[in-house]
Amino acid sequence: MTRKRDNGEGSIFPYRNGFAAYVWVDKPDGTRDRKWVYGKTREIVHEKWIVLHGQAAKGVVPPTSTPTVAAYLAYWLKDITAPTAPLTHIAYECSTRLYIVPLIGKKKIKKLTVRDIRTWLNTHRLTCQGCAQGKDAKRPETHRSPRKRRRCCAIGQCCEQYPSQRTIQAARDALRAALTHAVAEEVVSKNVAGLVPVSKPRKRKFRPWTVHDAKAFLEYARARNDPLYAAWVLVLVLGLLRGEVLGLTWDVIDLDAAELTPERQLQRAGRQLLHRERRGRKARKRRCRSPPSASRRSSCGARNNSGPSKRPATYGKTHAGWSSRRSTEPRSSRAT
Repeated sequence: MTRKRDNGEGSIFPYRNGFAAYVWVDKPDGTRDRKWVYGKTREIVHEKWIVLHGQAAKGVVPPTSTPTVAAYLAYWLKDITAPTAPLTHIAYECSTRLYIVPLIGKKKIKKLTVRDIRTWLNTHRLTCQGCAQGKDAKRPETHRSPRKRRRCCAIGQCCEQYPSQRTIQAARDALRAALTHAVAEEVVSKNVAGLVPVSKPRKRKFRPWTVHDAKAFLEYARARNDPLYAAWVLVLVLGLLRGEVLGLTWDVIDLDAAELTPERQLQRAGRQLLHRERRGRKARKRRCRSPPSASRRSSCGARNNSGPSKRPATYGKTHAGWSSRRSTEPRSSRAT
């Protein structure tokens, strides 16, 4: 006599006010567990049961339990962002700890809806962070300095320290990035955070230095024997970024040919200094060379080959010589 179902195939049976079914699945760690589905009628449960069998046959492991938003974000920060992007990990961790987990951390990640995200953003926008984070409550009740003792939220006088639009956008972006990985791992079916638009903060406008300003600054720094004079020249003349200047090593500098090839940059991630390779749009390998005369704009091969430079007029109008390994003072024969 043959069996109705094979061993491990699962079963369908009445459960409470409807029906329930389960299928044995192999988890990524090698163990086996039950995946449950529920429904009001046996036909609905049977359709879900067939879908589970199809996923198991294709090698797709359905999650046996749905994690909360806080649990999945903790996994995402530890195993995905921390090893690959340290600086991004710090920003995401701050947004997660202060703005995401306190409000929606207990929700199941599969049950998040567009309305939940919109409600979370509106609540976040109207929540005083001095009260929510207990900033004033952490101060002592009495202190000789008025600035260091409790003065607002802890004594019933709300400071109305509401988050800025940039903070709200950063929190939404962190949740959207996490849900993008959740969709790729088939934990959720869609990214609901990406369906809720947020207004972008207005960008601050800065007035770039003119050629006269840059020249006056370099002359002043040289007259005072500023030890960072060579760094100012690299920034203003060749257009190097701060991280590129701080990440320069002697093996990428050719003093005889007056050339350098910035390949790495120095970044601060929390309390650590990281000497990493340059990434992004400006990470292509390039060779920078000083101009032969002070009146000629300094060039950087890979940047000038694609057309006129987009740097403001402050870059490339002032030229100074290189500093040697033994002395940090520039060569007077090449000074502006």
